[in-house]
Amino acid sequence: MKKLHFLPGFIFLGISLFLLTLPGSSVPSGWFFNHIPQFDKIVHIGMFGTLCLLFHYPAFQAPLSSQQKLGWYWLISILGILYGVSMEFVQRDLVANRSFEGADILADMVGCLGALATSLSLKRQKQA
Repeated sequence: MKKLHFLPGFIFLGISLFLLTLPGSSVPSGWFFNHIPQFDKIVHIGMFGTLCLLFHYPAFQAPLSSQQKLGWYWLISILGILYGVSMEFVQRDLVANRSFEGADILADMVGCLGALATSLSLKRQKQA
């Protein structure tokens, strides 16, 4: 796998780390957050789905066997879920005015598993 293909994933990981550790007083509270129910969960799904897809991409482009790609996609998706769980504890214990929400973990899981399903589907289409 080419190292350059990992760059977008690491950049997005840094962005997500920054956003997830913002103090609660700095989190935006615009129209979307006030008028769209559970908008923050949609953000979590999108953020974690994008993060996993960006780290799936290097394997998608690499000349790996089907089994190796499958293993990589699963590994990244599981690590994404663990990252989401750990960030909820970080928010609860280390970030001012932020709290632990089980629903955020569920949304993170949906994003990661959605990315896994997308990557597996793309892999099958590429093989056909």
